Amino acid sequence: MRRLVCIVEGKGEVAAIPNLCTRILRQYLGDIAWIVDQDPIRQPRGKLVDGTRKSPLRLCHADGVRRAVLLARQTRKADAVLILCDADVDCPATWGPDAARVIKELMSGDAVMAVCEYETWLLLNFAEDALRRAGAPMPESKRGAKEVLKRLVPGYLPTTHQLSETRRIDIALVRRRSDSLDKLVRALATISGMPLPDR
Repeated sequence: MRRLVCIVEGKGEVAAIPNLCTRILRQYLGDIAWIVDQDPIRQPRGKLVDGTRKSPLRLCHADGVRRAVLLARQTRKADAVLILCDADVDCPATWGPDAARVIKELMSGDAVMAVCEYETWLLLNFAEDALRRAGAPMPESKRGAKEVLKRLVPGYLPTTHQLSETRRIDIALVRRRSDSLDKLVRALATISGMPLPDR
C-alpha cells in the first residue's frame, strides 16, 4: 500500500479531507492501492499562500509548502502529498499550479484550492431549491458558506459537522457543480495513476 498524506489549513478538514480523499480513491476511482493518512498535517494559510502578493493572483508560499511536504515525507513516510486550502478571494488557477510545481520538485503530489472555501463543496451537495431558500443559489460566487450552512445544518461548526457533512457528499453530483472538486478528483486520479471517470 502507498500512503497519501494531506496538508490542510482548517481544523475541520483534519477529519474531513482524509474521508473525502479515501472515498474518491476507493469508491469513485476504484483504487485500493493507496491509503490516506488519517492525521493530516495542518498548516496555517499564511504558510501555504504568499500573503505578500495582492489578491487574487497570489502564488504559493514556496518555503512553507516545501517545509510541509518535507514534514509529510520524513515523519509520515508519504509516497505522495495533497495540499488543500481555501481560495477565499484568490485564484486557484494561479496558486494551484505554482504549489504543485514546488511539491513535484520534492515528490509526487498536487495542490487544490476549494472555491471559495471547503464548506462550498458541502453546500453544493444540497438541492438547488434548498440553496435558493438559504439565500445561496450560486455558492461558488461569493464567500460565506459557513453562514449559509448554519441555515441548513442548525448550529453548524466546522469541527463538529464538517466530517458528517463530508460523508454525505455525492461526489459525482458535486463534481458536476464544482470545478474545484473536479480538480480534486483529477489530482487524485493523476497521483494514483487511475483513469478519470467522466464528469
